[in-house]
Amino acid sequence: MERIIQRLSKMLHVFAQIILLFMAVMITLDVLGRWLFKTPVTGTVDFTELGLSVVIFLSLAYTHVKEEHITIDFVVERFSQRIQWIVESIIHLLIAVLMVLVSWSTCHYAIRLFHANTVTGDLSIPLYPIAILAVIGSILFAFIAILHSIYYLQKVVHQNES
Repeated sequence: MERIIQRLSKMLHVFAQIILLFMAVMITLDVLGRWLFKTPVTGTVDFTELGLSVVIFLSLAYTHVKEEHITIDFVVERFSQRIQWIVESIIHLLIAVLMVLVSWSTCHYAIRLFHANTVTGDLSIPLYPIAILAVIGSILFAFIAILHSIYYLQKVVHQNES
């Protein structure tokens, strides 16, 4: 299960990187089009707004797999290794709960977007699929946080057995 979740987070991260590349190319073409031909690329703003949302939500889980999020641990690092692991486990559990709440709220938002048929301004792209991708990214982030919480609890238990 852990491998599947990690592979899925990696796949979503690669997808986010591809979207980021397309965003960079599109913005570059838009700027060059405005500068050289006085004609912007239609839909650049729409694509950039949607793309940025997708990049953020689909990359969160992989960043958590690699434990690359910013942490402030100058207080916790003074505790024993066992206490640090307990604190890490609690923090990851809180992150999981928070991300489940974010997923639930975003899911309801996606449903509202679907029923209201909300679309972007220039290209009329429906917004609910983007919100669904955000839900997927948030749920995956929550699963990874739960796995990390279990991992740190196991370290505490195994240290007690030795």
